[in-house]
Amino acid sequence: MKKIMILLMTMILTLSAVTLDDKVKYMNNIKELVILTQKMRGNTNIYMKGGYVTQSIISDDRNEVADSLRNLHRQFKTVTFEINDEFATLNLYMQNLNDVAAELGDMTTFQAYSLLIREMIKLGGKVQEDLFKNDTEINKRLSSIMMKSILPLTEQLGKLRGLGAGSAVCSTCEDDELDYLQDNMANVLDDLDSFVLEMNILYSDYKMNYRDTLPVQLNRYQKKVREYVKYVDAKIMADENVNIDSYDFFDKGTDLIDQTVDFYDINAAILK
Repeated sequence: MKKIMILLMTMILTLSAVTLDDKVKYMNNIKELVILTQKMRGNTNIYMKGGYVTQSIISDDRNEVADSLRNLHRQFKTVTFEINDEFATLNLYMQNLNDVAAELGDMTTFQAYSLLIREMIKLGGKVQEDLFKNDTEINKRLSSIMMKSILPLTEQLGKLRGLGAGSAVCSTCEDDELDYLQDNMANVLDDLDSFVLEMNILYSDYKMNYRDTLPVQLNRYQKKVREYVKYVDAKIMADENVNIDSYDFFDKGTDLIDQTVDFYDINAAILK
């Protein structure tokens, strides 16, 4: 009993000593992990379909993801034991999936990686709630939009990018991929509109913290995402013969994800 009490007191004292920089650093690491895993998933899909991605690229992707997970573990004092254990479990799942990915179908592999990313984002939301539950209102809202709006939006775009590029390699889109893409396109637009609305409200409430050009940046970004979705609808969904450049499509998706992350960074800078 005494040992348990000492352990609990140590945990409480450790969490109370966590600085704002520690919190932001941990969330940034989750963001990095999500983005890297999205890239690995997309490249793996292209590789499995016989595209331009090589085995060495996949190996590099896996090493980057593994490094990111290790960096999270090194920051274990920032979060609860439960969160740290859940990320450790995710790491094991990731290693196991990497080991068997070549034996699975491309769509099965894509969906399996997507499940892991979903758990990363879910854990990111829990981290945000735990770290900022006693913080200021603005810090709660900034950290919330970063983890609960922006990260999920990058994931919807990442799915669109990875599946679309894979379809371009084969010049066709299978029925299960079409269904998946159809749902994904709707999710992109829903998450996009929710994010833009939330970002505009934040800008209105805390205008002094943002650049005056933010509304213009948001409008331009929203237009580009919608154009990307329309392109998928016209060139992949509506055409049995997919005739687009896989590398170019993936690159455009990456550019949109980078622009999405820019909004994350804008809010992170204010949070600091």
